[in-house]
Parts: sequence; C-alpha cells; structure tokens
Amino acid sequence: MHRVILHGSCRADGRSAALADELFNACIEECPDDGVSIVSVSSTEVGPCIGCDKCRAAADEPIHLFEEGDPLLPQETVAESGALFHHCVIDDDMNEVRKHLDAADELIVVCPVYFASVPAQMKALLDRLQPYYFTDLRTRPKRPAVIHVVGAGGDPHGFEPLIGTVRSALSVAGFAVELVLDWVGKIRADGEITAEAEEYPLPPHRRLRSHGPRLRRRLRGRGSGRYGRGRRGRRGERRGRKDRDRRRGRRLGRLPGCGRFP
Repeated sequence: MHRVILHGSCRADGRSAALADELFNACIEECPDDGVSIVSVSSTEVGPCIGCDKCRAAADEPIHLFEEGDPLLPQETVAESGALFHHCVIDDDMNEVRKHLDAADELIVVCPVYFASVPAQMKALLDRLQPYYFTDLRTRPKRPAVIHVVGAGGDPHGFEPLIGTVRSALSVAGFAVELVLDWVGKIRADGEITAEAEEYPLPPHRRLRSHGPRLRRRLRGRGSGRYGRGRRGRRGERRGRKDRDRRRGRRLGRLPGCGRFP
C-alpha cells in the first residue's frame, strides 16, 4: 500500500503545508508498514500545458525504467493502460510527479482555496495530466482520492469550482474523489489546527446531453440565410434579420424607458 500526498499550495509554510505535514506524520505513525510520499508544488518546477497534443501518440520507450523492488513501481492498472508511453515534451519535474501518482494506491490532496478554485501552480500541474487522457486509464477501476480544502475563510462563493477542477483532472489519471474535508477557517496562519474538519458533500456529476440535433435544426432555420448565402438566399437573410430585430426588441422592451426597437 502506497499513499501519495499532493500539496497544492505555492507556499511552503502556510496552512495547507502544516496540514500536509500532519497527514504525512499520521500516515507513518498509523500505517508503519505502508509507503507514503509527499509531492508539493512549492518545491517542484512544473510549467503549464501548451496544448501541443504531442502526448497523444505513444512512444516506443516508457517514461521511466524500473527495477524490481522499487517503492514507486506503477500500479497494475496504470501499467496496463499504456500511460507510461505517453510522454510530455516539456522537460521539467512533471515526470517525477507522474512517477509518484502512478505508484499511488490512494491519493490525498491538500489544497488551499484561491478565488473559489485552485492556485495557478496547482492548476498547471493538473493540466499536465493530459497524457493520461489519451489512454484508457479513466475507464478502468479507479483508485480512491480525498481532498482536504484549506483556507482562511470569508469567501461567500465557497469552493465547489476547486472540487470540480481537481475531480475532473484526477479522474483522467485514474482516481475517484470519494471524500472532501472542509478545513476552511479551522487552521490558523501559524499552522495550528483549531477545529476538526467537516465533511463536505460531493456535488453530483452533471448529466451530459447531446445538443447536436437541436443545434443543427437551429442552424438550418436561420444560419444559412443570415449571411446571404445558402439555400434561402436573400429572402432568408431578410427573414433572419427580422427575427433577430424582433427578439432584440422583446429583450429591450423589458427595460424601463426602452422602446420596442433600439
């Protein structure tokens, strides 16, 4: 059993760093026979994804060569998915981060809230999980992940965007977020924990719907004639403008002092 703690703050001595250290020590004390490692964005150089899609193609050689007995041997599901052969062209610390993630039986994420979401450094790391997208790892059995959300408190917008961002990226890498613990307002700036965390309910997954047929119907109804080309020609263009002006008039007509048309 190997656990990985992913610390998502660019500050090496803040609230979330103190919590990450506490969790690291707790893993060692309570599970002395298990392995544990900590990866912090404050001590790693990970650049942003540049969207080149070079990681789409599988390489001939894996990212890492392992020896028997290596404590960071990749999980069986990761090895079978072919993720080790999808390289990133950016030469930085992300390959080492991936080595830890691939070896994790369980992932613990400790992340501060920055404007309801994750810090820029953490977002860069999550975006660099893109190579996993081109494998079938996300369709295989998921490994458990827990998110510990840390912050000073006072933001009325909450942190559901943070959960969604982390949840989406980790799903591609073969993890499923099973628990979110809310530490916001419960850890002082010096790292002292003043209260126990509260379990935060996981937002439900949105059901994906196809908008293709409806969009095609709308385009057939007004798109081709709107620009004066296509089957409807000039008549369709005039009708499109009329419908557009009528809709604009209805919208503006709701405002005090506005006439039917602009």
